[in-house]
Amino acid sequence: MAERAILGQNYPRVDAADKVSGRSQYASDIYLPGMLLCKVLQSPHLHARIVHIDTSRAERLPGVRAVLTGQDVPDVRFGNGAIKDKRILARDKVRYIGEPVAAVAAVDEITAEEALALIDVTYEVLPAITDPIAALRPEAPLVHAELPTYEGYKPNMQGNICTILAADRGDVDAAFAQADHVFADTFRSQGINQGYLEAMACVAQADPSGRINIWTSTQAPYQIRATLAAVIEQPLARIRVIPMEMGGGFGAKLRLCVEAYPALLAMRTGKPVKLIATREETFTLSGFRLPTIVYIRTGVMRDGSIVARESISIFDMGAHLGAGVQSGVSHTLGPYNIPNYRMRSYAVYTNKIWAGSYRASGVADVTFAVESHTDIIARRLGLDSWDFRKQNAFHAGDRALQGGTIPPNGLHETMDAVKQHMHWPQTSAPGIGVGLAMCQWRSGSGPSTASISIHDDGTVSVLTGSVDISGTDTVLAQIAAETLGVKFEDVVIAKRDTDLAPFTGPSGGSRIIYSQGKVVQMAAADARDKLVALASEHLDVQPGMLTCAAGRVYVTDTPERGVTLAQLGRMSLSSAAGPIVGNAALSTMPYAPIFSTQAAEVQVDRATGKVRVQRFVQAQDIGLAINPMAVEGQIDGGVVQGIGRALTEEVVIDDGHIRNPSLTTYLMPMAADLPSIENILVQVPSDEGPFGARAVAEPPGFGPPAAIANAIEDAVGVRLKDLPLSAERLLQALQGEAPPAFELAPELLQRLRELT
Repeated sequence: MAERAILGQNYPRVDAADKVSGRSQYASDIYLPGMLLCKVLQSPHLHARIVHIDTSRAERLPGVRAVLTGQDVPDVRFGNGAIKDKRILARDKVRYIGEPVAAVAAVDEITAEEALALIDVTYEVLPAITDPIAALRPEAPLVHAELPTYEGYKPNMQGNICTILAADRGDVDAAFAQADHVFADTFRSQGINQGYLEAMACVAQADPSGRINIWTSTQAPYQIRATLAAVIEQPLARIRVIPMEMGGGFGAKLRLCVEAYPALLAMRTGKPVKLIATREETFTLSGFRLPTIVYIRTGVMRDGSIVARESISIFDMGAHLGAGVQSGVSHTLGPYNIPNYRMRSYAVYTNKIWAGSYRASGVADVTFAVESHTDIIARRLGLDSWDFRKQNAFHAGDRALQGGTIPPNGLHETMDAVKQHMHWPQTSAPGIGVGLAMCQWRSGSGPSTASISIHDDGTVSVLTGSVDISGTDTVLAQIAAETLGVKFEDVVIAKRDTDLAPFTGPSGGSRIIYSQGKVVQMAAADARDKLVALASEHLDVQPGMLTCAAGRVYVTDTPERGVTLAQLGRMSLSSAAGPIVGNAALSTMPYAPIFSTQAAEVQVDRATGKVRVQRFVQAQDIGLAINPMAVEGQIDGGVVQGIGRALTEEVVIDDGHIRNPSLTTYLMPMAADLPSIENILVQVPSDEGPFGARAVAEPPGFGPPAAIANAIEDAVGVRLKDLPLSAERLLQALQGEAPPAFELAPELLQRLRELT
């Protein structure tokens, strides 16, 4: 068999037939006898004390089987981040509009809705704060006055600041003093929803033995199990989570969200309970990204070398600590070798829904700031923006922010490829401009396990605890097939739940192919070694003389002398070692950076401010394209989301109210809005990934906002520093009517610098 006969080939998704035929089963498809429907009552106030709740009228409504409030469930706080600042049902206070206050189980959805209207809640409205800058003022109302009593509290959490992260190197102040030029800019990103098609859904059943079965749409079954067990005060072994097919998640389904309500109601009623969120409820029951403010100051020498950087990032967390704060220190450097830096990142509470995860939370916001700032510096210095980036970009061997050195990578190859494809620099026609952006990320790590069984007909089963949300099962099957030397069609990826599959980390964070794929390769190698050992006994030759390929184990120098995997599978059933099962596990993987370069060509209509992206070119170092078709699909999808983030998408929050909680008013790009997307797959293998593969999925969405903003300035000479880059905002700027650029007050900057 030719080397790597499976890798690098375009195989369709293993679940494609089930998906297109409608056989795939989602959480909302689960129907159990006697099943009840769950609805959740949500707070109408930004911040209020719960004085009294009367559920008697709702409980008397025919068809209602149970009503739960915060007083009826365990008083347990849990957290989406490092601090436990959240309850399943509000107990004493509500802190944002939409916070769950009560849950109802009824015989049908209409009855459950009627019951919600019959729950009487008396509130005492409290002062609220929705602007993260205002929330930083010493006199601002406290979202969590009880913060010092929470588990996970640290002394540097003061006022409404719930996290401070820092990264420092060198003598920053001296470097700025010696720099020939210093530039400072402030950027703001908008609230943005993940836009997944399948709304949150869950079915819970408490069986007679007391075990709780959860069918849910989740990216993280083991993490859901752990948090749910804590919240309902049950042992892990009593909870079984069955992850169903997923209709999208993009990070929104990484944490406990709706599962506790049907679980608690199922325990109360003894009946299975289902919750299916409406589209509006997906904007209020599930966290999305909230606005981010990034201040960047950079010192540059006359020759264009960057010598110093300071960044201050402010993440609006809403009412509960969420994801993304780390990117304020891990990505404000950009993919540049800057010897002196001081970076601070602050998470700030406000009276809004909590900030959830979305495709590398916070990195797209920070990349917009870094790459816009980079272009601004190049223009002010009269330098070509590609040359300026090339001069300062990382090289292998440079010191990494994470510690150690930058390993071999394809960053410069991606830059060269985009330059060539865009014919950079090119002369643009009036109203047409081209902009660049560079992106950095890392291949994700975390606990991963795999078990591989060789059946007595020579076929192979792969069992992992990961959830397939992007075609990753197909790639894992390719890795197993390549390692074992069998046909792709002979590998089956088994369905899994927390009772059956070995523990693994969440399906997200760019970790499945790099980390989970590596452990599948290791488990397949373990199975292959056992096949070779058994064949060695049977053929009476040393294991080193054997090759496992083409569905056989044979003597390398005498290929006709061998035995098939089917024969070995049958032999193993009565062998001393027993049936052949390969196992592997790991907890961490070495740092493997991902770099990409992106370029957008836009056309701007000066009369309306409308921006049309005509062409988008991107080159990404993916290490090895195990399935090129799947890689390009992931990259295309990321770009589409990035274009939406750049131009049209925004969750409009007015005094805590979400004004556009539907797909008709939350404007994601349609096919007619999208440009030609040209992908260049740079393949510089990583030292540790399976067959050299790196992660793929998250970086494509980082660069479009900055690339498009840079292209707009190239086209019409206007610089926008706030997302989205809407037609209204651009037209105001073109007509000279735009409001003054947003800046952080000097006294606030100084105060934040002094916090540790």
